[in-house]
Amino acid sequence: MKTTRNWLLAYIALYIASLYLFPLTSRILTLSLILAMLIEVPTGFFKSERARRLATLLTGVGLVVLVVYLLSSSIPMIISNISSFGNEIDRILEGERFNRLMERFPESVAGSVKDFLGSLNDMMIGFALDTARKVAAGASSWLTGTVLLVIGSVYLLRNKGNFSEKIVPIVFPGCDREGLRKFLGGFNRDLQNYVFQRTLIALAVGAVIGVGAFLLGIPHPLFFAILGAITNYIPYVGVVITGIPFLLVGNATHGLWGVFGVIVVLLVAGVIDGWVMTPALMSNRLQINWFVILVAVIAIGELLGIYGMIIGIPALLFIRRFWSDFVMCRNDGILE
Repeated sequence: MKTTRNWLLAYIALYIASLYLFPLTSRILTLSLILAMLIEVPTGFFKSERARRLATLLTGVGLVVLVVYLLSSSIPMIISNISSFGNEIDRILEGERFNRLMERFPESVAGSVKDFLGSLNDMMIGFALDTARKVAAGASSWLTGTVLLVIGSVYLLRNKGNFSEKIVPIVFPGCDREGLRKFLGGFNRDLQNYVFQRTLIALAVGAVIGVGAFLLGIPHPLFFAILGAITNYIPYVGVVITGIPFLLVGNATHGLWGVFGVIVVLLVAGVIDGWVMTPALMSNRLQINWFVILVAVIAIGELLGIYGMIIGIPALLFIRRFWSDFVMCRNDGILE
């Protein structure tokens, strides 16, 4: 067990070093592993090998199609709705009712309010334009990265048997094969459980956002539902990414009332995600306190950015499994 533990610690150190020495390669390989488990989620509903392979292929192709759809739709959507937000602020500042209201306040307060709204207008337009530029500039690389992720994921799925039978004995020489098998098998089950629970949460959040957009009469509710579901795989940040185009389109459609409606929908989605489904599914099924999950996601995100927030919970699962198997010698992944 000691030899196995030392090898695992050595590979952890190499992996952390690779995140800084070979950032793109290490991130693609890691995300390919997570994506492979995501692609494998629908296969659990089929028993025949042929149906499982077909489900894997269709899920992989479907993910690429969804990314292409989101990228091709989000850029013109953001750009076309930026001007409407600025026009709405200008209309408020120039409106008679607003000016009458400001006359009731001291001149310094009224000036501060007008300066704030003007600064907010400039900030939002600048932020949206900057976001659109970044999305446009990175669209090709994101699409290429997505294709590479899907290819890597399909390769891992097709060769996972060879990995356990041929590669593991080579990269872990002199180790306790049975203990290593239990550790890797347990960590794999933990990851599969996490991906499945996260998928359920993502589907629920996407459904809430899509239904909310439809009820508010905001165009493209399916787009926002898909965007909300996919970005939900980035804990605590996905709703912000979804909110940028959602707020712009809501403002262009119904003005400030549309903005308020979108904020309500995003708050409801956030409550369902953070306060209902995450504690019920993540904390209970993964047997990790929700506060520990929050701290892990924020801490690793602080080190590695959005990528760190994506792998925050998987990293926590690995640490828990390692501590349980090699420190406490429980072999069940539970810390008590």
